[in-house]
Amino acid sequence: MTKRLARLLSVLCVLMLPTLAVAEEVWVAETQATSSGGSYYSYYLTVRVGVWPVAPGHSVGMVYTNDNWHTTHQVDLTWQYNQSNAYGSQDELWRTPTLYVSDSAPVEYAVYVDDAYGNRTWNNNNGQNFRFSRM
Repeated sequence: MTKRLARLLSVLCVLMLPTLAVAEEVWVAETQATSSGGSYYSYYLTVRVGVWPVAPGHSVGMVYTNDNWHTTHQVDLTWQYNQSNAYGSQDELWRTPTLYVSDSAPVEYAVYVDDAYGNRTWNNNNGQNFRFSRM
């Protein structure tokens, strides 16, 4: 009986391990700048962010600055669609609102995803922050 119970527990652990190991992943999929209509000193910026796995209850955001972190701004991203990935699964694609930024300094930013339970997963480019500059 003890051997049978030990075997059953080991099988359950192996079967349940993948569900316990799943954590949200968030990455920058694309950064795009467009002209602000004739100004050489500012532009419009949008950032697209990928999230895996597809799950209900996600909220995605970005914290950014373009004055070397003297001030910060936080924006909520909007879900766009789910897309197939190379692993036979789906990724969520999210987009920032259009941000009006100046060319005075590079834009530095980090992105995050909150799961349905409020757990936050950050991606800050391994501590270096993501950077974008037209200069």
